[in-house]
Amino acid sequence: MDLKKRLSVKQIIKNNGFTLAEMIMAMTVTGIILAAIATLAFALGSANDSADDTSEIQSRIRYTTIRLGELVKNCKLICYNSGTEVAIWRADDNGDNKINPGELVYIETESGSEIRFLSFKPTGVAALSGLTLAAIGISTTKDAMKAGCVPSYITLITNCSYVTFTTDAAAPFSKKLNLFFGVQQKGVTQNYQCSAFLRAQGGYLLNSSGTAIISSDDDM
Repeated sequence: MDLKKRLSVKQIIKNNGFTLAEMIMAMTVTGIILAAIATLAFALGSANDSADDTSEIQSRIRYTTIRLGELVKNCKLICYNSGTEVAIWRADDNGDNKINPGELVYIETESGSEIRFLSFKPTGVAALSGLTLAAIGISTTKDAMKAGCVPSYITLITNCSYVTFTTDAAAPFSKKLNLFFGVQQKGVTQNYQCSAFLRAQGGYLLNSSGTAIISSDDDM
């Protein structure tokens, strides 16, 4: 009787267990479910990252539009535009009708992929040295100011391309400044434009040919 019971228990265990085929099927189904969950989690994570990147880009563009608009609206002159770099006489802080290093702001690109403001904090003689319009567009002038003053940078846009500046008229007679650039989003380059207008262009300070400030006889 005991032998029959033991055989019966073994038979029940054998009958209630999983066959190899059933185990393989169960593992396959489990693998499919886990793969689907992992794919969904990755997709949600990628969507969140993409949304964060888009939000960051839009925030940067709004910031750039505001800063560019404020700078250009209140400036005295757009002194120089090379197409990839602009020099702006921000204000005549000391009222001497001269473009001093501390009053000048460059909108430049760094390695062609970053748009930024460059201004200077001069000390001593450099703070009062007047710059001619012709000198402002020369790269050695900017290098000299970097060496003789303390340069200050404000980054506007990063990871951009095709940066171009245009004006409604040749500097220093410009009254409108356009900034064009591209930013890559989701593998596609999106093109953007920021425009700014001078509220009161200081053309009265220029000579008839627009090559010099009337009240300045300084040469560099």
